[in-house]
Amino acid sequence: MPKFYFQLTDGLTKIPDTGGLVFSDAAAAREHATACTEAFSRRAAQFNGIDGLYWSVQVVDERGKQVFTLQLKQPGCARG
Repeated sequence: MPKFYFQLTDGLTKIPDTGGLVFSDAAAAREHATACTEAFSRRAAQFNGIDGLYWSVQVVDERGKQVFTLQLKQPGCARG
């Protein structure tokens, strides 16, 4: 099963995921990332104080190829 890495970035700063997680496929990795966006937003807020407004999660595979990116949302904002 493939391993996926969830990196936080604001376009300038990148917080790498050195451990990664194993999922059956990219769809399962996306489901996990979507469920975790609030936690990622809180983590990003520690670095920029803006509740993750400019941060995103870049998910890459074992070869380093970007699979997808999710924009973080501010905690408390409606999800669309």
